Amino acid sequence: MNNNIIGVDEVGRGSLVGSVIVCAFKSSNIFFKNFPYEIKDSKKLSKLKRNLIYKELRKEKFNGSIDYKICFGKKREIELLNIHNTVLNSMNKAVNKIYKNGDRVIIDGSFIPEKLKQMDIEAIIKADDKFPQVSAASIVAKCFRDKLMTNLHKLDERFFWDKNSGYPTKKHLQSIKLNGISDFHRKTYQPISKFINNL
Repeated sequence: MNNNIIGVDEVGRGSLVGSVIVCAFKSSNIFFKNFPYEIKDSKKLSKLKRNLIYKELRKEKFNGSIDYKICFGKKREIELLNIHNTVLNSMNKAVNKIYKNGDRVIIDGSFIPEKLKQMDIEAIIKADDKFPQVSAASIVAKCFRDKLMTNLHKLDERFFWDKNSGYPTKKHLQSIKLNGISDFHRKTYQPISKFINNL
């Protein structure tokens, strides 16, 4: 009998910059009984602990003990469709790349992509506190996106994305007022759109 759960979570919804990242993470519950680290929502872990867990999960993926898929909701899609629809589209793609008959799918949040509703699927608020697969998805997505943002920072160091991951921190917003926006900012997001309209 298949007892695999696919946990789904996204990172970067509230960022002003770049792609939103969705991860679909698949494993049995038994896998976590022998896992060397405590798994919980990525926001409740230090950066060091998140990266240690991410490294271990990548190793387990290579060994075939678990599987996960990462999908990008790109900035252009966010600007065209809005963040909500972009996240749902990315969830649909990530789950379909990893799903097999008998898998149970748990999404962190309130919404299920229309194309996935024929599956054994639930959307549960704070699922990243209740299901280790969803917690693992949040960790993978967070670590992956943080690396992307560090790389973007190397292309444009004015906004400190290696520290704020594109979120609207005080320092980030001050840098926007000082330097203007970059090609990587989401132009439909506040306060970016307000800044553009005031030019």
